[in-house]
Amino acid sequence: MVCSAQVRAHDPAPAQDGTETLSLLRRRTYLLILPVTLVAATVIFLLSHGEPGSTFNSLALPVLAAGTLALLLGLVSGRVPLRWTEQGFYALAVLAFLTKYLSSVLDHSVPPDSALAELFIWTPFVYLLAFLIESPRRALIRSAAVYGVSVLIGVYGVWTGGMTAARLLEYHLAEGIILTLVSVLSALKDQVLALQDRVGDLHRLAHLDPLTGISNRRQLELQLSHEVLRSKRYGTPWCVILFDLDDFKTVNDRHGHVVGDEVLRQAAAVMQREVRGTDLLGRWGGEEFLILAVQIDLPYALALTERLRVALERHVMPGAGHITASFGVAAYRDDETSEQLIARADAALYAAKNAGKNRVEGALVKVDTPLRVPALRNPFPVAPPTPHHAVAQATSRWLSTFELGPQDDVSRVNFAGAFAQLAAALHPGADPDALRLMADWYSVMFLHDDRCDASGIGKDPPRLRVLTSRLLAALRGQPPLPDDEPLAWAIADLSRRLRDAGGDAWLHELAAHVTAYFGSLAWEADNRARGVVPALDEYVRMRPLTAGLAIDEAFLSLVDHLRLPGDAQAHPAVHALTQHANRAVCWSNDIISLEKELQGGDVHNLVLVLRQERGLGLQDALEAAAAMYHQELERLIAVEQHLPDLGPEVNPALARYVQLQQVRVGGILEWSWRSKRYQLGSAAGVPG
Repeated sequence: MVCSAQVRAHDPAPAQDGTETLSLLRRRTYLLILPVTLVAATVIFLLSHGEPGSTFNSLALPVLAAGTLALLLGLVSGRVPLRWTEQGFYALAVLAFLTKYLSSVLDHSVPPDSALAELFIWTPFVYLLAFLIESPRRALIRSAAVYGVSVLIGVYGVWTGGMTAARLLEYHLAEGIILTLVSVLSALKDQVLALQDRVGDLHRLAHLDPLTGISNRRQLELQLSHEVLRSKRYGTPWCVILFDLDDFKTVNDRHGHVVGDEVLRQAAAVMQREVRGTDLLGRWGGEEFLILAVQIDLPYALALTERLRVALERHVMPGAGHITASFGVAAYRDDETSEQLIARADAALYAAKNAGKNRVEGALVKVDTPLRVPALRNPFPVAPPTPHHAVAQATSRWLSTFELGPQDDVSRVNFAGAFAQLAAALHPGADPDALRLMADWYSVMFLHDDRCDASGIGKDPPRLRVLTSRLLAALRGQPPLPDDEPLAWAIADLSRRLRDAGGDAWLHELAAHVTAYFGSLAWEADNRARGVVPALDEYVRMRPLTAGLAIDEAFLSLVDHLRLPGDAQAHPAVHALTQHANRAVCWSNDIISLEKELQGGDVHNLVLVLRQERGLGLQDALEAAAAMYHQELERLIAVEQHLPDLGPEVNPALARYVQLQQVRVGGILEWSWRSKRYQLGSAAGVPG
């Protein structure tokens, strides 16, 4: 995900934290400088040993090396305070500097110009070091003293004939300029730091809530406007989570405002700990808080919010016990203002309050009149869903190995459990191993679909094609590349298991269906990128592909051990049976997921295509889509009742195929009603 740059509010750190961090940095610096100095002094001493005219090298360098070694041992052992180490290192530097100068004056074998040139290299270091370890005033006093001693040494050098007055005057003038510049820069540094502190104070006053230390309403409103502009430009999904502490007035009345303030601080701390690194938490007003969650669509925002609700409910507030909150979640829709988005989240929050508090509610799409979703008839018997806990746990652990799915174990098991139920709904006679294989497959396919929606890849055809080509390569058995995403590694593992279960020929057949499925997703991405609503005929032809129903057909032979002969599959009646079943599945799913599509601003939904094609209102288009669903059911039943006699060897398999198609239509419809992926549809009035 591309994470938006935004201000994150953290609890104010104690003042000593910054001091401790600086102290650690200084310690690490000296642990680097002291060994370097020790090695340099030793190497120079060894290289120059025995050379004529090396008074400084033969006398001062051993002292410098020994002193540096002593400081290093004391710092590593912890027996010498850091402050003493700094003072000792400064003393050694000054001693080396002045000794070097004095040796240059005494040793007439070295030309004065060369001696001063060697000395000038180290002159800035002595003065800079003083201003680094001392206050500006004390550093200036020390540096002035060093400067005075160096001038006296220079005068002595002129008096003894070791230095020329002109060169000496030039050197000390440059030395004085260096000292002055370092002093001025130090003063400017202090002013800049003071100004930064002042700016930081003003920023905190302007953007942070003084009680809780998190963002205030001003900062939240500023970031909301930024996210609206970002979403309009890049189409990135994001949500707001508005929550209010339940019965907070009772807390104040019963325990007092001091306890009430602490409850607010603790609630903010709990939420700050639980939200993602890219989310912005702030105090909206009173006991009401707002979370701006970026790069996330509504289903995952609802899962995140449920985790926040549980974390707050479990936290014990000092003096007040357990406190709960009610949450309203809304996903940003195209051409919506931040005020409209907050209003929908606020309506969902009050719905949560009215429904009993301590719960999460998602915001409904705001339309002129409430949608009346027609009841979708299901004439086929459907077995009640069973939890399949063992399959859900196994799939959850498998997803965890690739860091896929929700982060916390409970949410991930629930996520995997939904697809275990879907596998059981489509294949009621499958054994646990086959259900596990299907649950794993559905999990990664839905994760791929959700990721495309959440990341913007679903609107970027080139990126989508690059991604799906890597996933296809993994499915066909090619080892994932080191930089491949977790989904590719998961599919590679799944490919091996699928080959073991069905053989190379079956896996090749599955890969062909997946290729067609990914191609249909690219067709959707092209439409989204160009802002094109597909024509009805084209949508009717492509929708079963985008639903991946041909992939489901391939799994009939693997999971249900059913395979019709080629001539039976090609029979017009069997083809019509499959076609009507697939369309019935697609149209029922489109109707149930309409709310989710409206939230996401998508147009790949039968209701929205009908609205565009026939110029219908949303309610009329919904009625027309329901009529198309029931027409497909009638045609499916008519074909079933007049299937041809294909011979005693084929008829039993054909009867089983008809039964499984009935299970598919009824099972997916039932699963969609119950699925949390489409729970907003139920809230909008879809019969369960």
